[in-house]
Order: sequence, then structure tokens, then C-alpha cells
Amino acid sequence: MKNFLLFIALFTATIVQQISMAQIPDDTDGRLYRLCKTWGYFKYFSQQKCTLKWDTLLITTVEDVLTATSNTEFNEALMAMFNKVGNNTTPLITGPEPDTNLNFDNSWIDDPVFSQPVRDFLDTFTVHIYPDTSACLVKYNDYSFGGYFSFIDFRDDPLSSSLDLNLESHRLTYMFYHWNVINYFFPNRYLMDIPWDSTLVDFIPQFRADSTTTDFHITFLKYVTRINDSHGFTNSSVLTNNFWGGNYMPRLYLIRIDTNCVVAKVQDIPGVTPGDVLVELKGIPIGEIEDSLTEYIPASTPAALYRDMYGAMLRGTYNSSFSMSLLDSNDNPYTVTATRPIIYSSWYNWAQDPNLSSVWFITDCDYGYVNMGLLQPSQVPAMYNALKDAPAIIFDIRNYPNGTLWDLGPLLFPEPITSAIYHYPALAYLLPPYHYYMPGWFYIQNDHFNLGTWSNPNAYSGNVYILVNQETQSQAEYTCQYFSHHPKSRVFGTQTAGADGDVSYLTLPSGITTYFTSLGWYYSDYYQQQRNGVKIDTLVSPTREGLRHGKDEILLAALDCLTGLPDLKDSDYLVQVYPNPVTGQVLHVLVELADRSAITVSLYSMTGDALSEKTFHGFTGKNQVSLEVPDVAAGLYLLKVHYGNKVSSFKLIID
Repeated sequence: MKNFLLFIALFTATIVQQISMAQIPDDTDGRLYRLCKTWGYFKYFSQQKCTLKWDTLLITTVEDVLTATSNTEFNEALMAMFNKVGNNTTPLITGPEPDTNLNFDNSWIDDPVFSQPVRDFLDTFTVHIYPDTSACLVKYNDYSFGGYFSFIDFRDDPLSSSLDLNLESHRLTYMFYHWNVINYFFPNRYLMDIPWDSTLVDFIPQFRADSTTTDFHITFLKYVTRINDSHGFTNSSVLTNNFWGGNYMPRLYLIRIDTNCVVAKVQDIPGVTPGDVLVELKGIPIGEIEDSLTEYIPASTPAALYRDMYGAMLRGTYNSSFSMSLLDSNDNPYTVTATRPIIYSSWYNWAQDPNLSSVWFITDCDYGYVNMGLLQPSQVPAMYNALKDAPAIIFDIRNYPNGTLWDLGPLLFPEPITSAIYHYPALAYLLPPYHYYMPGWFYIQNDHFNLGTWSNPNAYSGNVYILVNQETQSQAEYTCQYFSHHPKSRVFGTQTAGADGDVSYLTLPSGITTYFTSLGWYYSDYYQQQRNGVKIDTLVSPTREGLRHGKDEILLAALDCLTGLPDLKDSDYLVQVYPNPVTGQVLHVLVELADRSAITVSLYSMTGDALSEKTFHGFTGKNQVSLEVPDVAAGLYLLKVHYGNKVSSFKLIID
């Protein structure tokens, strides 16, 4: 009875947004859509899955479907495939169901286009699906092979290297293989902007129409972008040379401020300075470039989208030149020519180099500062010994850390904490706690013991300040998440990349490698990190003026010790203030309300004098209000936001 109830639940589950059968065309493209879903279903749940050559079977069936002139011939092609696979029977070995169904949905098998024999076969097949111990196609990586780092191991399920992209059936086989991997093993499928079924419908005709290898690679990149995952890196030499135009870069690093593409760092391009706005590249307005490239940049958040786009659009061949039109500090236009002298990997290292004389140091106001992108595990004891008596330690995670969280956690916390809850795919693992194979289903775990066990009665008791921005991704986001559970923590910065959880990848024919996030990652309160980024307590964005004067405004926001002001009570995460430091005439406040309430924003001097105040009518949900900043001397001020029966206080730097 337990198994019967389980599979009634499986049969009726529709966890993610799907398109209706009425939206599937009743033509060759629609038949190919149905074949893709049916083949993937059989491949991952057939009791004969370990003995069949699935891509060969798919190629043959695709060719039959392409020549089918009616639904009758289409159903005959499906039955031919079914008969080669064989139907499921009552299994001898079954396991308990995994914790949660994220991606399993077979409501599509009731499609009226399927003939009665096809539906009868599918019904029998479905009734005899159970969690099992299979590890023949897809499994966890045991990391016994040093050069293979994919979290999910797909090496026993390769696509044939003999696929010929000049053949329509081979292109479709390639797409259907990848589509089903994402369909069953990507834990964030339900977070896509466009349902994955709709992407299948949209791209079948595009892959069918591709006439060259280059066309196929470009279409594949565009298709993968639909997963909305900052881990969705997709590379090939064809894309590098024929789409991006090369792999060399100018010494120019761009970031997005408000709606502008702004120079953040530059070298060897005379006349260009930080804070200048790029308005045209090679004669094309930046807005047009942004619009054209958005569909080719896999990204979880807008922060990651523009980060990756602004790097990609600068690529070209070695020492090639290009023109740029910019606006200077007075918004006067000018044009320059630049060259691309360094390869992309070297450019990235140059762009992210903080140019520090030391990995850690004591600031002028006795705060500790640590650059997490430079800190090595072997350096952690010496760093902590130098900074442990500081009233605050600033951990700069606007970079990618070197695995130092595992060494730092036991120094900052008296014992292990639970900072995260995560979903990981139901793949067979036959040692305690015994995980079973059930594609589309996931187990639920927390990170309480991810860093090991310890007891430290002398854990760090000062303030923990964490700096983040668009470069904070994956392990960097997890490090921030863990540190932010310190009782005296505060996170400063801008939206992060919104992609955490171990990465899996597929090495595909024709030289394409493509990646995706393998774990569904949340804070311990189930705040969803994927597509949101980390929680930020004080939203601080760089400004053009700050860049021009060499100010690190995110770091300055954390250095409140410059005034000797005692710490304020942590503000509610539902209130965010930006920009901080304030360099213009307007301050923005974002308040999220559970119910309608008045919102009062008040600005005070540090001696308690009221300088400005404004009250707004707040509505349920997110409210953005603005306060005009009076003409006051540069320095530190106090901002209070009253909403409902709550008040949040912020230290505000006015330049």
C-alpha cells in the first residue's frame, strides 16, 4: 500500500510550472517535443537502463519521427522504441522515497495525441517505477579520478562522439540529451523565467534549422541561457572564435551603476578614467549591445548578468583595436581607441587585483581587514592571531575565497551552526544514510556539520563585517551566508551572483562544455539564495564620483569606527538604504511591509539635531521612497526609518 500511494502521488505530481498540452503544436515539432520527454522518461526510469545505448536509440527514433506524416505513424515510431526498451515489471528491490519531489512530473503522459497502446504502455511503465539502487548512468562523483570535478558524475552516460551536427537527427539528439539532464537534475528548474517545457518547444525548430556548426553552437548557448543560472558557463572554441570574436581583452573593467556602464578600472588607455560612462562600443550604443547579448549570458541575477556581459562584449583577437565613446566627469562626450593585449584569464586576474600590500591588516581605526580572495588556509592562524583583539574584522568577499571558511568557522563561532538548508539529487549511495536513485526527486540536508565539529568558548566576540558585490558567487556566497549568522555581523554591498551549490558539468561532442548548479541552496530560514543572492543588511553601491576619487564606498560604509560612534542595533533586513555613502542630492529607502503602514524617514546629526524628515503612505509589499538630502557638511549622520511599530537605524556617510 505504501508503494501504491507513493506512485499515485508520483503520477499526479505537477510541482513546476508546465505548459498545457493545448500549447504543443500538432505537427512534426510537437511530435519531437513528445519524443524528447518520452525518451528521457524511459532512459532514467527503465529497469533496463543499464543495458541500452540510449543515444543510438534516440537517433533512430528521431529519424522515424521526422519522416512520420501523421500521428498514427508517430505513435508507431514510439511503439517501436518502447518495444526495444521493454516495459517495467514489479521490481525485486525497492527503497523508500526521497525527501521531496522538485522536478518529477509525468502528467504529460495523458496527452491525447498518444494512441491507446502508447498510453497503456506508459501506464504500465509508470506503475512499476520505484526508488532503486541504480548507479549505471548517473551517480555522485566519488572523486577517485583527480581530473574530474563534476558534482554529478555523467561519465557513464556520454553522448556519442560521432554525432554529426550536419544531420538534423543528431542535432536534436544532442539537445534532447541535455534538456533531460536539466529537466531531472537541475534543482532550480522551477526558478527559470520561462518554463523548461516552453524552452523545449521554442528551440526544437531553431535546432532543426541550424545549417552550420557555428549556428548550432550559438543556438546552444542561447538555449542554455534559459536556465537562468550564473553557473551556466558554456564554452567552446567555436563560440570563442566565431561568436565572441576572440579571447583577448583590453585593460578595462566595467560595472553597472544605476543604468550606466561605468569604468571601474583602467590601464594603458590614455584619456579614460574611472567613473567615465561608456556609451558606445565600436559605434554601437551600449543599450543595443545589452539588449542583444542578454539572451546569450546565463545569469541568476541582474548583477551577474551585467558583470558577465560587460566582460564578454570587450573580447576580441590579440592586439586588435576598437573604438569607444564615453562621457567624462562633466558628461562631455569623447572617443578613444583601445587594444586587446591580454588573454581573458589574465584580464580577470588584473581586474580583480585589489593591489594590497598585505592580505590582512589593521586599519587606521583599529579594525581588522581581510581580503578573502588572497587569504590562504595556511595563513588563517597568523591572520586571526593578529586581528582577534580588534573590535571588528572586515571580511572582504568581493572575490572568490580559497576554501578558508572551513578554517575560519571554528574561530568565529563557539560551535557548529546551521546556516543553510539544501536539496541534493536522489542518486544511489549505498552506505549510511542510504540514498536511492529517483531522478527529479531530492534529499534535504542542512550544513550543521559541513565544517566539522568543535567547541570554542573563546570564539571571536567583536563585530563581523562582510563586503559583497557582483563578484561574490558560489563558495563566496556560502562564506558570506555562514559568517552572517555571527551575532554581531553585518553585510555591506550590492547584489551578488545568486548561484550557490556544487557545480556539475557535461563535456559534449563538438567541444562544448556546459555547467549548472547541482544543489538547491537556501538560508536556514529558507530564504532562497539562488536568483536572489545573499542577504544584504546595508545596501551600498559604488558611485561615479567615488570611483573617480579612488574611494571604496562599500568598505567606507563598514568603517564606521572613523567616528568612534558606538554600534547601532542591527536594522531589520526589510529596510535597505542606498546609496551609502551619499554623494548626490537624493537618498533612497526600500521598505518591505507586511501590511499598510506609514513610513517616516528622518535624518539626524550625530548630536541628535533633526535635519530632514518625510512621511509616506506605505502599501503591502516593497515600497521605495526618497528623501532629499539637505546641504550639510560631509561626515557621518544618523538615519531612522519608522514603519508600523518598528524602527531601523542606519549610519549614513554624506560626502
